[in-house]
Amino acid sequence: MYDIAIKYNSYYIAGFDTGNLYLGNKTAPLHLLQVNLKTKDTSSIKIKLDRVDLPFRSIKVKMYPPYFFMMDGSVPYIFRGKIGDWKASLWMKDKAYFDQSIPIDTNRVFMSTISSKTQMITLGLIEKNIKEDFEVLLSSDILEKQIDGTFDVDGLMTISPDYKTLGYVYFYRNEFMIMDSNLNLLKRSRTIDTVKKAQIRISKTDNNGASKMSAPPLIVNNMVTVYDDFLFINSNRLGKYESKDVLKEALIVDVYNWDRETYEFSFYIYNIGKESAKEFGIYNNSLVALIDNKLSVYGLREHFFNKDLVRNYPQTENMQSK
Repeated sequence: MYDIAIKYNSYYIAGFDTGNLYLGNKTAPLHLLQVNLKTKDTSSIKIKLDRVDLPFRSIKVKMYPPYFFMMDGSVPYIFRGKIGDWKASLWMKDKAYFDQSIPIDTNRVFMSTISSKTQMITLGLIEKNIKEDFEVLLSSDILEKQIDGTFDVDGLMTISPDYKTLGYVYFYRNEFMIMDSNLNLLKRSRTIDTVKKAQIRISKTDNNGASKMSAPPLIVNNMVTVYDDFLFINSNRLGKYESKDVLKEALIVDVYNWDRETYEFSFYIYNIGKESAKEFGIYNNSLVALIDNKLSVYGLREHFFNKDLVRNYPQTENMQSK
């Protein structure tokens, strides 16, 4: 395990390519930091766009080697360029608004959006076909409404390092879904938490029917990443035998084998000073975490992340509820 100083706490994980980690910067969206995970060397990259006159609001960089994508779903625009060249041209404009987005191949993007038909959050794909036209394909049966179909189904998207497995975990209930790269549902499963229904309160704010949270929600899941058959979920909800002091010292990560639908174990990502990890990801048997203005890198022990290893835990321990 080692730490690398990255100077700013505004970085986020943009992706990986051949031993390099790329960090985007929320406050400097055209700046990337390249980190060689073997040599620990870092270098700054400046991205050039062929259009700078567009009304960007929240543009983010994501990698799909050999390409990188720059996406702003509030406008909505997507740029695409070659890694190493770092020049991006406008790839999609005005075809679909989206909240979250992840490229899953050279011509497809996994996204979450508000369906114009149902007015609910829906998962979908933006796809550029052989005719150079764009199609927006929505899958309305993956996210399941409990209250309003917006706040109650809100959550986090993730993708495996090989770009073949897509994941989605709800913020406010103990459920996650695993899909293939065509958005076919492979698994719908629950975590060890006991909150099956979102505990949120919603109120209308105007005559047009706009809504907002009327009370702080109970957040069940905070972060997620998928790696091989394992799903890593950060939850600040303590287990029966965990001390509250743990949350002052570390981030708790619960590990599931999504294919076997089992809880495997939990581990901690320890704070640096008073700062806890705000994001983590996994690539090439390494876990990387952004903690304040540092990048922490941990090696994964093969024994614990062997997907073929069957753990014969007693059921009470294996599925210990929170």
